[in-house]
Amino acid sequence: MNEVDQDMSKLVGDYAIENYKNGLNCAESVYEALIRAGVLNADKETVAMCIGFGGGIGLSGATCGALSAAVMANGAVYGRKDPYEVDASVRGSEIADKYYRRYNNMVREFVERNGSTSCEEMTGTYEDWECKERRISCLKLIGATAQLAYKYLQIPQEEAFKLPYDKNMRNLK
Repeated sequence: MNEVDQDMSKLVGDYAIENYKNGLNCAESVYEALIRAGVLNADKETVAMCIGFGGGIGLSGATCGALSAAVMANGAVYGRKDPYEVDASVRGSEIADKYYRRYNNMVREFVERNGSTSCEEMTGTYEDWECKERRISCLKLIGATAQLAYKYLQIPQEEAFKLPYDKNMRNLK
C-alpha cells in the first residue's frame, strides 16, 4: 500500500472509531466512515441500511455488523447494478465465478485477524455487554474493519474476479 493509501486507510479507521465513540453502531460506524472519507460515493441516507446489523444483526450475535458494513460498501461499488442485464443462463453462476471472490477473501482476512465472523464468539466472553473492555475490543475491531473495507474498495473489479477462493461452499465435498 502506498503512502496515500496508508493515510486514507488510517483516516477511514479513525473516522469509524470516532463514529462508534459517538454512539453509532458497528455497521453504521464503518459505512459512514467510508462515505465521510470520500472513498464510498453513496448518499448519506444509505447509512440507514446499517441500523439492523449492530450486535451481529439486532444483538442476535450473528455476523459482525462491522464486517456486514464492509461487505455492503464493497457491494455498493462493485455489485451488479442490474442483475437482469446478465443473460439468465449465467446469471446465477456468474456470482460465484466472479463476484463472490472479493467477499470470500475479505471474510478470510477478517477471520485471520478476529478468529471468527460471529459477534457472539468475539464478544460473548464479556459478562456485561456494556463493559469498557468489550467496547474497547469493538473499537479496535471497527477501526480495523473499516480499513479492511477500504483495502478491498481499492481492488479493481477485474483483479478481484481473479482472487483465489478460501473456503468455498461449492467445493466442500
